[in-house]
Amino acid sequence: MNKTVEIPIKGMTCAACAQAVSRALSKVEGVISAEVNLLTEKAKIEATDRVDIHRLISIVRATGYDIGQSSLYLQITELDSDTARLIEEKLSQIEGMVDVKTDVVSKNAVLSYIPTIVDEEKILSIVKSLGIKAKKYADTVSAFEEKKKEFERLKRDFLISFIFALPVFLGSMFHIPVLREGFVQLVLTTPVQFITGWRFHRLAFTALRHGTANMNSLVSLGTNAAYFYSLAMLVFGHEVAHLYFETSAVIITLILFGRTLEERAKTKTSDAIQKLIQMQPKTALVLRDGKETEIPIEEVKIGDLVVVRQSEKIPVDGVITAGSCSIDESMITGEPIPVDKNAGDKVIGGTIVLSGVIKVEAKAVGKESLLSQIIKLIQEAQTGKPPVQRLADKISAIFVPAVLSVAIITFALWMIFGKDTSMALSNAIAVLIIACPCALGLATPTAIMVSTGMAASMGILMRNVEKLEEVNKIQILFTDKTGTLTQGKPEVNRVQYFDMPENEVLRVVGSAEKYSEHPLARAILRHCMRQGVNLEEPVEFQVVAGGGVSAKVRDSKGMERNVLIGSGKLIEKNKIPLPETSPDTATTVYASVDGKVQAVFYITDPVREETPETIKELKKMGIEIVILTGDNPLTARAISEKLEIDHYFAGLLPDEKAKIVRKYRVEERKIVGMIGDGINDAPALAEANIGIAMGGGTDIAVHTADVTLMRGGLKGVPSLIKLSKLTLKTIKENLFWAFIYNVIGIPVAAGVLYLFGGPLLNPMLASLAMSLSSVSVVSNSLRLRRRKI
Repeated sequence: MNKTVEIPIKGMTCAACAQAVSRALSKVEGVISAEVNLLTEKAKIEATDRVDIHRLISIVRATGYDIGQSSLYLQITELDSDTARLIEEKLSQIEGMVDVKTDVVSKNAVLSYIPTIVDEEKILSIVKSLGIKAKKYADTVSAFEEKKKEFERLKRDFLISFIFALPVFLGSMFHIPVLREGFVQLVLTTPVQFITGWRFHRLAFTALRHGTANMNSLVSLGTNAAYFYSLAMLVFGHEVAHLYFETSAVIITLILFGRTLEERAKTKTSDAIQKLIQMQPKTALVLRDGKETEIPIEEVKIGDLVVVRQSEKIPVDGVITAGSCSIDESMITGEPIPVDKNAGDKVIGGTIVLSGVIKVEAKAVGKESLLSQIIKLIQEAQTGKPPVQRLADKISAIFVPAVLSVAIITFALWMIFGKDTSMALSNAIAVLIIACPCALGLATPTAIMVSTGMAASMGILMRNVEKLEEVNKIQILFTDKTGTLTQGKPEVNRVQYFDMPENEVLRVVGSAEKYSEHPLARAILRHCMRQGVNLEEPVEFQVVAGGGVSAKVRDSKGMERNVLIGSGKLIEKNKIPLPETSPDTATTVYASVDGKVQAVFYITDPVREETPETIKELKKMGIEIVILTGDNPLTARAISEKLEIDHYFAGLLPDEKAKIVRKYRVEERKIVGMIGDGINDAPALAEANIGIAMGGGTDIAVHTADVTLMRGGLKGVPSLIKLSKLTLKTIKENLFWAFIYNVIGIPVAAGVLYLFGGPLLNPMLASLAMSLSSVSVVSNSLRLRRRKI
């Protein structure tokens, strides 16, 4: 049987792109034909049933383009590492599913899928069929609200459990009259076992349905064994037999207590996102029908006019249509100095108006705003798994079956050699309860959540947390020049004057450049204004093809002057002789007045203030720095000498940058990083092991990179490397303690110490130890927040 598959494709810009993708797809086994439409940005593929959709996706990406995909965000209130593994395993098998990421800390799942192959309803129905309670949410705010509710439910269940379990415990341990009676203990234990403890039994049953076992299976099996053994002894009148109702009730209560502590600790790991959420305004003052109306932020539409007054947060991303103000943008840029804004300027939602009143036309609202995109980016990073997690995943997959086997063997050996059913049952339950894959499951995600939160607070956004492990292994760091090492804002370095007085030259040149939008023209205009000259309106103004300006302006005496400003080629083309100038690495712009060059402007792009120190710090870390630039060799050499960088490549096209990066990564087998900010850097960013984009750069550069530096320029790179090392160290510590805990705990629970004259481990102590092991892992991750970066 044949079928038709449609795959949306992003990033194609011409017919050649579409043909390249079409050719690549046609070669895949099982594909009969592949047509790629540039206008609809879709590939229509005729294929056999055997074709592998994931193979088609990887081919499209290998060709240099990406898949148009949708995301589904789920809140799963009872998500642990085993349930997460079940979700990832089952959903990844769905045709059209691109990626499945779960986060046991935030209780979230992020599902990426191809909407032309599988729809949201089908995915949700499959999740439901797994027996997992999941709720779709539109944004991070609702996710955190749901998480708070789950924490309150957990706390409530613990308190109810405690109220019922305490008298059972006192009656059993201290033989208090009435409370020690078997039927009284049965009545008090039953609500704990089957109401507050129902979550464990339900999740254990879900795992059993799918042929797996998890932590909940161990808890359910251990407490049910104790409960039903005690019930049988009570019903059938074995008065000498020991009853284990207190074991069942106390174990569930202690595990709920541990989970409550764990959840409370885990909320601290997501402080960074919660702080960002608090920055989002809840309401907006909107102009509708000539009236100001305050409405919830969710009801604001694109195109609405929003009024923002002094000391208020701007509720949307947009453009000022009226008024002027001073805005604190430090939450985004990290710069403490307020920014003055006027009509026509862009504003960012969440930033604060310090003075003035403005009207803003909404251009992006809700989840499309920059702040929401940053929150989404952090959240998606937190659901990723670095390679170091793979070992824990493999061990967790075989851990529970192994524990069940150990528990059965423990019971059998104590029955054979100890001939004591109570002791055999107690030791087997202790083995089931003390074994804790929870700590293994929390070792990586808690550390990742804390580190990505710390990174966000430093203005570093991780798009791809899987790369976190590679960041501290970077050997060569390629860097673009303009906008990365330099400010990307040309400035006049010096001016060479000839016959006319300086002030007069600056007056006519500045007036001529007044309406030019070219970056070099704006640099000259800024220089003229800084010199305090009075500018006039040009009588005539024309932009000349090839990068220049022709204008007629009045000088200080009211005489009209013909001004031509541009490159040496433009001046010569107009048959105006060029004066002699000294060789310079700066860009030269000639200004001619009435047919004679009267000034030469030498324009440079200043080095960022933080660049020299950052380059030195990176070198101390043993990282080799290489400049990749499209600028001329003279300029590249000057910058490299100034920053003491040994190697540079100049005059490069975008594909040439990517080829150099690929050569070092593939042929030299180096771990390569690339920093850039422009469209021309995107291919090289994608080619590197770790792509790092400057936050002020183009959208395509930011979306191609694994890491975005939102503020502080290059200063974020050493911080990122240090954070990577600390995070990996923390993860390894967590995994070590989780492993060693089980290596020591299980034999003790099985009764090994008793054979050498030591004590047996009471199942209730085993449950307390199990709960505290998870809390200790989360607490160790939280220590990251106190580390100096």
